[in-house]
Amino acid sequence: MTSTSIYLLIFFSAFLHALWNIIIKSLNNSLVGIACKVFFQSIIFAPIIFFVPLPEGITWFYLIGSCLLHSLYFILLGIMYNREDLTFIYPVARGCAPIFVTVLSLIFLKDVIPFFGIIGILITCIALTLISIDKFNTKVDLKTILISIFIAFIISIYTFTDGAGVRSVNNSLTFIVWNFFLGGWISIGYVYLTNKESLFKLKIKELLLILCATIISFSAYAIIIWSMKYEPFGFVASMRESSIIFASLIGLVLLKERIGFIRIISGILFFIGVIFIFNA
Repeated sequence: MTSTSIYLLIFFSAFLHALWNIIIKSLNNSLVGIACKVFFQSIIFAPIIFFVPLPEGITWFYLIGSCLLHSLYFILLGIMYNREDLTFIYPVARGCAPIFVTVLSLIFLKDVIPFFGIIGILITCIALTLISIDKFNTKVDLKTILISIFIAFIISIYTFTDGAGVRSVNNSLTFIVWNFFLGGWISIGYVYLTNKESLFKLKIKELLLILCATIISFSAYAIIIWSMKYEPFGFVASMRESSIIFASLIGLVLLKERIGFIRIISGILFFIGVIFIFNA
């Protein structure tokens, strides 16, 4: 498969990523929704682990690390969705993460990224971070900035871990299937201990929405993990974050939301960055 085909799949994955996040944000309790999403994912993949090769050696290290990091991220994401400053934290966190991923892959995995590729990654990150300015109207304090950077670091570490993990196996499905099977138990345990009442009050309609989000979510991330076996992590991470752009477009088409001038500029900048990456 050519790089162009892989990049198109990444854009499709980004659209799916935006879609499942919109579904989760529509729930009364997003933290409970996310925990159930990853728990359903673990249940769905439980029987499939018997049909793929068993992970060996260092792959287990990557799987356990990924499980812990994803659980921390999903818990923080659920908490973030209840914060008023989400519109600043989320774009900044997602926008900064590809830079961290790129640095990690250059240092530890010796990924080769041409000069124009580096420029493309930087442009896409600036474009995504600019989105936070469009809707954030309250004062940005040091705590909010630190939360954003911390979450960006978590995203970059789990992305790097998953990329290194899928490269450690011959069969990509081994890492993908076991990753999805292991990923949901900590989050659901946390919610059971802290939000038990909300967990058991979920309605059938909400459960069906969560199930839809589950299928969309693991389909989206499976593409990302598989892509990192063949393409530089920084390229994959940067283009994956186009989910923020897709979320704006979905809001425009389905929710009739207004897209401000800064978001338009951000979208243009983002695709200029993508052009640099495509031509790297």
